[in-house]
Amino acid sequence: MNIKINSGLEDFVLLDRISEAKDEIITGERRYFNDPVYLGIESLAQLGAFHVRFINDFEIHAFLLKITHCHVIGSKILHGEYLIDGRLINQSKSSYSYFLRAKKEDQIQIEGEFLFSTLKYNNNFNKKILEKHYRRVFSCLRK
Repeated sequence: MNIKINSGLEDFVLLDRISEAKDEIITGERRYFNDPVYLGIESLAQLGAFHVRFINDFEIHAFLLKITHCHVIGSKILHGEYLIDGRLINQSKSSYSYFLRAKKEDQIQIEGEFLFSTLKYNNNFNKKILEKHYRRVFSCLRK
């Protein structure tokens, strides 16, 4: 039995821009239009995963392993422009821990610690497709 799940979305990128990416920090932006808070949490996860890929020159597959803790301080509905940023706080060979947050008008709305893991590209995660895709998306978000 083969099950296919289709969200109906062409691209599920919840970042509008990555304004800065350095060894231990990444900063981005997202504009929401009365969206549920879980989309803000997903934006944070995407930002962190992009940073893991960036610091590894897109040579590995990165994914969210666990949200260690997450606090929603502001509204449960997101509306307007948000600055989202992350800081790498710890790493091992295949695990990366980040402190990520979303701010609106200098007020923290969401913050938490997110744990990412990596693995080498393989039959399930095709390097030819994924490396090219993530490089292209990252490049577009940086412009």
